[in-house]
Amino acid sequence: MTPFAFSHDKEGAAVSNHLYNVVSKIEEVISSLCIGGMTIVITMQVFNRYVLQSSLDWSEELGRYLFIWAVYVGCSYAIKEDRHLEVTIIREYIGPRLKKAVLAVAYGLTIVFCLFCIAYGIEMIKFLVSTGQKTPALEIKMYWVFASIPVGLGLMALRTAMRLWQVFTTTEHSAEELEA
Repeated sequence: MTPFAFSHDKEGAAVSNHLYNVVSKIEEVISSLCIGGMTIVITMQVFNRYVLQSSLDWSEELGRYLFIWAVYVGCSYAIKEDRHLEVTIIREYIGPRLKKAVLAVAYGLTIVFCLFCIAYGIEMIKFLVSTGQKTPALEIKMYWVFASIPVGLGLMALRTAMRLWQVFTTTEHSAEELEA
């Protein structure tokens, strides 16, 4: 999906394109740092275990938590790049107007799912804050790990809302562009 405008005037278009670019940069930076950090930590662990014959206590845990963050933020990036798995058989046999309706329903349900997960993710964070639970090896507050759920799915809901807006503002003749 390319940048688009929520407004038809130049100033509104610039603001919405800026928001799009900021969200893109946040996703890219967080995902890249998490994947890069995970790669470094796991490589250190393998080197220490097999070459130095001494394992690190914390590396597996940190690698796992970085992976969790990369996955949840990466879900939003996958929406941007249209890389999520989907069943498209219905759209193959219907016209452009119904395709838009099916896409709108699918995006709407995705947003509802994201909001549901955000709400329960926030409840879980509140619980973890109240209990003070820490991770076993790193001894960081567990809510930092679970914060990946509302952050990642919040970004995903925002991205999906952008796609939904594009469905409603795209002309009937260019409905095929929505699938590209």
